[in-house]
Amino acid sequence: MHQVLERAPLLERAPLTAPPKRASVELRRVTTFLPSELEEANALLTAAFDDSPLLRAAFPEPATRRKIVSIMFTTILDDAVRFGRIEAARNGRLAGLLIWYPPGLYPLSPARTMRLMQHYARMVAASPLAKLARAQFRLDRVRPREPHCHAYFLAGRPGEQIGDTLARRLLAVADETERPIYLETQECRCVNLYSRLGFRMLQNGIETWPGGPTTWTMWREPRQA
Repeated sequence: MHQVLERAPLLERAPLTAPPKRASVELRRVTTFLPSELEEANALLTAAFDDSPLLRAAFPEPATRRKIVSIMFTTILDDAVRFGRIEAARNGRLAGLLIWYPPGLYPLSPARTMRLMQHYARMVAASPLAKLARAQFRLDRVRPREPHCHAYFLAGRPGEQIGDTLARRLLAVADETERPIYLETQECRCVNLYSRLGFRMLQNGIETWPGGPTTWTMWREPRQA
């Protein structure tokens, strides 16, 4: 029910005056969440993806969309902290998050899906999920079968300019383990940005459902040191 979307701006217009000195950024893998940390992570992701083309098309009513997206990210974080990888950037507060899965761990297994059923039930109670389910089915059909790292969600707090740093964290791991990376995005502007990071186009714009938003899929082979 989820697609890879890029909501962390990698390039921003240079300021006319020198910006204040930024606090140093700490990158770390998240292996567990305190309740307050989970709430902070969920809030960052929900705010970042509120205007995503896919979620706006699936849930046009703003209040419903925010509720659905919040539950969705609760579900994603619940699974990813156990079976995937969550990388957090902090500079006194949470500045950005990257969620990805090592080879063989995405899509979710039936057992993992059942474990999350209470979250899915809450989403269904809030709004029909037919469009999101159709998008998932469509993208599952075109996803490469070759083992790969699945880049899932990347989000940065506005103004933090942390997206590139987090993305390169995944690139470094993939290169070190000699694994390719696959991603899907509904943001046309991100295609060129990912191309600069070594990704090539697989599907150059497919409809997630008839009349729905366009998705681009991309692939990056590991690079030798």
